[in-house]
Amino acid sequence: MKHYRSSIPRGVKERGVKKTAVSWPMRTVDCLLNGKVVGRRVYDKDGRLQYEVPLKEGKTHGIIYTFHDESVDSREPFRNGLAHGTAKQWAVDGELIGTYTMKNGTGLDLWRCKNNWGTGRVYLAEARYIKRGMWHGFEWWLDESQKRVESERHFWDNDPHGIEREWSSKYRLKRGFPRYWIHGKRVTKRQYLRAALTDSTLPLFREKDNRPQREFPEEVRIHCIYPASSKRKPSAK
Repeated sequence: MKHYRSSIPRGVKERGVKKTAVSWPMRTVDCLLNGKVVGRRVYDKDGRLQYEVPLKEGKTHGIIYTFHDESVDSREPFRNGLAHGTAKQWAVDGELIGTYTMKNGTGLDLWRCKNNWGTGRVYLAEARYIKRGMWHGFEWWLDESQKRVESERHFWDNDPHGIEREWSSKYRLKRGFPRYWIHGKRVTKRQYLRAALTDSTLPLFREKDNRPQREFPEEVRIHCIYPASSKRKPSAK
């Protein structure tokens, strides 16, 4: 299979993992070598590989692969449990549509989509900040315009810590949003505003942020929309 070179050693024996309502109808197996678990694979109901993670002493170590049908969707290198190196993502037609680089679990995690039914454009669909393997900072889900977001969250060491917003397809805030979080605990708006006065790790509430339009930081903006057929670097516009 193109782009696929497994980090799981050859000759492993696969042992089924107990199914759950979440995993069904997928089939999950542990990969054993000399009695030790050296990886895990997930197959769909037709026996096609969907996900593969190599393990070393219980930590992710090597290349994580995701698959679409019988082709590689993405590959992400890990070292001692942390993302480390350059990840790559391919479209269904095999085109390389994006990369990002992590160093010891720290960096900007990016995910692209390709509009195969209209524009043919590759666009940034998700962006999130990672620190030491934990979600730390903003996470955005973007629409194809790259000027609006479908959702926005903020984290601190994996805990929701900030203002959570989601918008409908008509670009209106969904019922129940914004939601307010402090170190993983949901609080009222009044409690949040009071805490934000003295806690600089909490993003400030701004009424205009209840609209989905966003001006992204430069490190995100440079990865936004560009024609899929272009060989130039993504536009910073």
